[in-house]
Amino acid sequence: MKKISNLKILPFVAVIVLCVALAGCFGWHEKPAVKIVMAPYFGSWLCTYGIVSGEVVSEEVDVIIDQSLAFDDQMMAGNYPIGAMNTAAFAISREVTSFDIKAMAVYLAHSGVETDNGVALVYVKKNSAFSSPADLAGKKIGVPGLNSGIASTFIGLLKSEYGISESSVTLVDGGPPQLLEFVRKGDLDAAVVLGDPSVQAYYSEDLQVLWNLDNTFTGIYGTYNPASFLTVRSDYLEENPEVVEAVYELLKESREYGEARLEALSREYVNQFGGDANFYQNAYLKHYSVTFDSIEGELEQAVMAIFGFVEDRGIISSIPQTEELFVEW
Repeated sequence: MKKISNLKILPFVAVIVLCVALAGCFGWHEKPAVKIVMAPYFGSWLCTYGIVSGEVVSEEVDVIIDQSLAFDDQMMAGNYPIGAMNTAAFAISREVTSFDIKAMAVYLAHSGVETDNGVALVYVKKNSAFSSPADLAGKKIGVPGLNSGIASTFIGLLKSEYGISESSVTLVDGGPPQLLEFVRKGDLDAAVVLGDPSVQAYYSEDLQVLWNLDNTFTGIYGTYNPASFLTVRSDYLEENPEVVEAVYELLKESREYGEARLEALSREYVNQFGGDANFYQNAYLKHYSVTFDSIEGELEQAVMAIFGFVEDRGIISSIPQTEELFVEW
């Protein structure tokens, strides 16, 4: 057996040492990979397309995006360190999870990029006898989730603006398309609807808007109605603050990329999932959008008001202090 002399090994060792030294000098390192969960809707798809397609990348982090209808449950189960959560689910999570979650920013806003036509609307049949939300007392009203943020906002505003308590109406749970059909058939007097079904109903010929909740909300709190948040596990944030901030910055860059290509990407979305490109463009421009706005000032006050509505209904027992709820950048 031949023996390799130390003199022959030394050059190889020197090369390895040199590579390691250069990597340290120039900051070469393996980027951390972070999986996040988001909603599978057009606005979310649009604003994460840059990341998913590889057109928008970060030098600090690799982000893998999973889309799931159960994004609230996924975050509350601790399956992801970062992800989307609806307002009420986020408020509830503080009392049902073994770990804390903080809101990094607003995710979906009930305001379009160009105009604030809103998306959380109360619909009735066209030419119905209803002339004001005050007429809803004693009526049967559909809501998309009895414990949802929008149901709590509806009840809160109904009480504060018109003096009608939750006990004075009958709430019926259901999905937005189903609720709208019940209104058309006369099985429901009215329905609180949001999302794309609400945008479709907004331009329909057999339904009319009785109450624009989003416009009322904006008039009171001075800002748009935040429907959901980008959230992070507090323990993950504490251990990886720079990674979390890098994810946040990448998502904002991806949003800008998607919005700048709204027309082309809406057609791409329709090619993959069906629908009408003009509809999605109009919805994003006039009814809802993704903002990733940090939660401070008027937005913070608006969010705390929603949490108050949720607390008033007994869904949560108390509201934590703002420093426990929101990430400060």
